[in-house]
Amino acid sequence: MYENSDELIKEIAAGEDTYLEFKEVIFRGDQPRFANEESRAPKEIAEVFVSIANTEGGAVVFGINKFGEVVGIDPDKRELLEQWVVNCALNSCEPKGSMEPRLNWRYLPDTNGQDRLVLHVAIPKSQYYVHHTSDGKFLKRVGSHRTPIPAEQLGRLLTSRTLSMPFEERPCPGTVLDHFNRDRFEAYYTRRFGHPFRETGVPLERLLANLKLLLSTDDGSWRITNLGILLFTDRPQNWLGGAYLEIAVYDHDVADGNTRDVRRFDGPLNSQIESALAYLQNTPFLAIRSEKSPLGRRDKPAYSGLAIQEAIVNAVVHRDYELTGSQIIVNLFPDRLEIRNPGFLHNTLKPEDLYAGCQPMRRNQHLAGFFRDFPSPLTGRSLMEARGVGFLSLVRESEILSGRKPTFEVIGQGIKLTIFAGGQDADP
Repeated sequence: MYENSDELIKEIAAGEDTYLEFKEVIFRGDQPRFANEESRAPKEIAEVFVSIANTEGGAVVFGINKFGEVVGIDPDKRELLEQWVVNCALNSCEPKGSMEPRLNWRYLPDTNGQDRLVLHVAIPKSQYYVHHTSDGKFLKRVGSHRTPIPAEQLGRLLTSRTLSMPFEERPCPGTVLDHFNRDRFEAYYTRRFGHPFRETGVPLERLLANLKLLLSTDDGSWRITNLGILLFTDRPQNWLGGAYLEIAVYDHDVADGNTRDVRRFDGPLNSQIESALAYLQNTPFLAIRSEKSPLGRRDKPAYSGLAIQEAIVNAVVHRDYELTGSQIIVNLFPDRLEIRNPGFLHNTLKPEDLYAGCQPMRRNQHLAGFFRDFPSPLTGRSLMEARGVGFLSLVRESEILSGRKPTFEVIGQGIKLTIFAGGQDADP
């Protein structure tokens, strides 16, 4: 918007409106501040960015005072201001990293005809999100003013933008094709289809787009989708905060931070699952139950390996990856295993529905589809098999070992699955 300097000068002369806001920048040391404004600058500019993105898009011009006069930016502070603006857009606006402002330095004449340096920041209209500030303000523009979005309007807006494109298919801001791990994709494609993707004759970009792993944006560039980020980049958490799995081991009953061991598993999601399962199979901290037999005492695992696999796969596939900053946490206690997963149950599902064998609608449909093509390290079969029966198998196998049915709870904005360990000693 206002890519032409002459057009921008005319718009500045017309004053602030729904699409345009001015900011006169002063510096206190290396910290930008805004003239005649009491609020903290990062909070102020986050509100401006959010309100513009939630309405029709627009621009903020730094170096213009409230009267529409060009006062400019000190060229020595140029780099500081640019870094500050980018940081505010990425970290003070939610969801973090979802806003992509376009920065353009220009020279515009002041009232004496002298060219002054200004920063023109274009804020595109949000297509997939309703943005809010880090302190929870959902704002829109009404003329040149910022105003809260009414609750009923916010609900409609959230629904319409979510339905316009599922989270998995949305482009991940700041990504380019070079971030995509082609070797990993080639191994996946060859395993699934029996031949290298190069034999298809289809350009890689088009092939990835067909699989919802890549998307062509309005400016003609390619962006990796959130699905592609989760499956085929080396460190998904670099783009989607919290997209990793953590295991914490306790020798007591409360998750109070006093751990015996803590492990973090990141990388593509299927690798996280494989690494977590390998750890739980081999850790000396996992409970073992003993049984007497005619041949003597035998140690047996306190948990079903298949039940643990099902629980972790479900957590990874069903979690809400829009809740950035919250990871999947597996807490291992002496008598139980707890898996905490960010996000409510999807599509009005209730815990009792799972125990009744319902056919759930998956939050991440494409992700579930890909997991049917990744082999289980335990069975060699698919990580995700028959739809809707895995949870009941988890319950059945766990109950056989422990005599207790696993519990499933909704806690805050997350869910917790608890699997109880088999008895430490079958002989009282």
